[in-house]
Amino acid sequence: DKSTSAMAIANDKEIKWGAPFEATEKSNAGEKEDEGDTQEDQAKFQEEFDQLHNIASRAAAFLKPLSATYSDCIPAADLNEISERLITSYALRQDAVDEDSSDNAEWKVREKKLKALLKPKKNKKQDECEDLPPRKKLLKRARKLVLSFMGKDGGFEDEKDDAPPENKDGDVAPDHGFCVLDQTNRHNILLVEMIRGNLKLKQGTKSQKMKDYTTMIFEEIDQRTKDLENSDGSDAQKAELEGIRKNVKLYFEHSRKSPRAAKNVLRVMLGKDPVHPKAATDSVFPVEKIEKAEKTAQTKQKKKKIFTPADAALNRALASLKDDNEDGIAQCLLLTSTEILMLTVLSSQGLPVFDTKNWASLVKNESAMIDDDFRIYFFAMAGIMEAAANVWLKIAEKKLQSKVDLFNNSGDMSENAKNKLTDEISVLEKDRDAKQLTKEEAASYSSDTLMFAKRAVMLLEALKKQMGPVDLQYAGEKKIRALNKSENGLGTKVISWMSKELQRWAEPFGILDSSGNVQSKTSITLAKDHSQSHDAAIMTKRDCRTVFIQIAQQTRLRSIFLKNDLTRLRTDLIPKVLKQSSFTSTEWEDRPSWWNNAQGGNQSACQDDVDLLVGILDFGYGGFDSMVDHDYSFCSKLSEASEEETKAFTRAAVQSRINHLTRELHALDDSEEMISLVKKKQAKRKSGEVEVSAAKGPTKKKKAGGIQSGLKAFFQKTTPAPAKKQKTPPTSPEPGQDDSDVEIIAVKKQKS
Repeated sequence: DKSTSAMAIANDKEIKWGAPFEATEKSNAGEKEDEGDTQEDQAKFQEEFDQLHNIASRAAAFLKPLSATYSDCIPAADLNEISERLITSYALRQDAVDEDSSDNAEWKVREKKLKALLKPKKNKKQDECEDLPPRKKLLKRARKLVLSFMGKDGGFEDEKDDAPPENKDGDVAPDHGFCVLDQTNRHNILLVEMIRGNLKLKQGTKSQKMKDYTTMIFEEIDQRTKDLENSDGSDAQKAELEGIRKNVKLYFEHSRKSPRAAKNVLRVMLGKDPVHPKAATDSVFPVEKIEKAEKTAQTKQKKKKIFTPADAALNRALASLKDDNEDGIAQCLLLTSTEILMLTVLSSQGLPVFDTKNWASLVKNESAMIDDDFRIYFFAMAGIMEAAANVWLKIAEKKLQSKVDLFNNSGDMSENAKNKLTDEISVLEKDRDAKQLTKEEAASYSSDTLMFAKRAVMLLEALKKQMGPVDLQYAGEKKIRALNKSENGLGTKVISWMSKELQRWAEPFGILDSSGNVQSKTSITLAKDHSQSHDAAIMTKRDCRTVFIQIAQQTRLRSIFLKNDLTRLRTDLIPKVLKQSSFTSTEWEDRPSWWNNAQGGNQSACQDDVDLLVGILDFGYGGFDSMVDHDYSFCSKLSEASEEETKAFTRAAVQSRINHLTRELHALDDSEEMISLVKKKQAKRKSGEVEVSAAKGPTKKKKAGGIQSGLKAFFQKTTPAPAKKQKTPPTSPEPGQDDSDVEIIAVKKQKS
């Protein structure tokens, strides 16, 4: 009861089927082409055959992903029916007959059979060879034979045709304004079966698979259009294909919001009646409001995709300068414009990765630098911050000067307008003064890079304390999936790693408190002795968490690239990540259709992912626009992509992919670290046991059974959970927030 079994039976040369399923010597010898065709008729037939052969070749190529990728998404009966119709309609065959190799064998077009389908012989002889009936009919026949052998009357009456009965009354299902496919046209059968398969996709199918399937339909429409252009097809045929494209696009745009209404479009295209909604108020088909939909999509694109959540959070902080007497301020973190700028620089490329032996070389320029492509330095970041502060000041001065010039020429302006303009000038003057102070403080940090490094670590610790707890209880499959999707897809384990990284930096800096915890310090204190104490930038818990997540991701990813060479990452670690079930379960909604499609023999199957991670470490999120113009593998593909895909490929869109990759790379690295520590512990234990046998004494025996200091983290007692569990606060910005004024500072890596 499998297609492979039916094919094996049909191709078995030892089975003698007899006429009319086997050709006799007489029929083979007398096989001739129809006579009487003119040269013009033959040329026309050849042109039509070439076009049909192209479609048949695409049908053969479609069968492989249909059975390999979508076997669990389409019911087996429907999948077999779609496959059989394509095989029968386009004269396809698969040479492999053994079950082990049938999945890998390619489908091929039987040209002689395809010609016979396109142009049946006029004088067909009775003893000429015919194909065996379809698998479905053979299966029914086999069951009836088995019943007859068992003494039961299976009934050998004529089997009914599997084709749907013709409508005797001549009624045709209404088209409802959509394009109905002509299923009697053999050229349309591949497109018909593709759409039928899309209609049969199960409800739980992942959105990425649905997107890939719909992409194959669009590609088939494009190929059909090219075939018509090459063969001088009629304008009516081209217009029909364009209508089909619009209908499929309408389905895809509404497939997630209103799946029933969207599928009704496909049903009508296949000549079926639509399924009416349960609620009378719901529409049968998707409601088209094209102008409004396009405008809304552009607005969402601008708000959601152009800037990362950290960019939006820092922008909200700068835009929320309020008096400290307002409600809710006590629950927020108050920062100066200098600290906001420091976080902007850190969120672009992350914190320098701690090096036990050479940490001083990462702080001051006087020390010997470490030769590594992915290494960044505090002194370089301080220089970038100073340059950015100068840009900020120039922008603030330019805005102020434009308003002052407008006020000086306000002779004909009303009194209310002048008062409003005066208030705007007052605000801009205050902003200019704040940016001037930022420039001075940035200059002082550039000259004292150790102070800059300390303030950066203490500022990040303040963010960590303000953002709330981190849930690390990975217990149960459902809880693991939820935690993997949390923290903008980064998971909570990378956040925990970042906390330890701050601890590692704080120890040589001498900024640990009496309990051994990292000191958290910001410029605005309860004493309110800072000039911006009453006009501070306000960061909520959500915003603190969002910024900390991005800095943690960049820092952890950089540490992994510093630890492993690029060859191992490309050939071992990243391919492992792409196969992890925990990675495949987290979808990349904005994934381009061409992503990781290898071009050329030198590229690996994960080259785009490797180059994306390398690029984001080299250029940072602030230098994203420069990164996409570089010579990475995905840059050339992006330049040739459609305008829609180019606009969708933004820093926020790729951050989702980067977060997922970083999360899984961290899990692999953490597992390797654990195995390495266990092996070292076992080796030292064996070494200690040898010492005990050589020299008596309880001291050495105690040493042999002790715990290494490096393993303390794995043997600490867990503190009892509180009575009321506190959930991890959400990290994504509120959807209603306006992020249109976000200023992105291009922060590039400084190499020496």
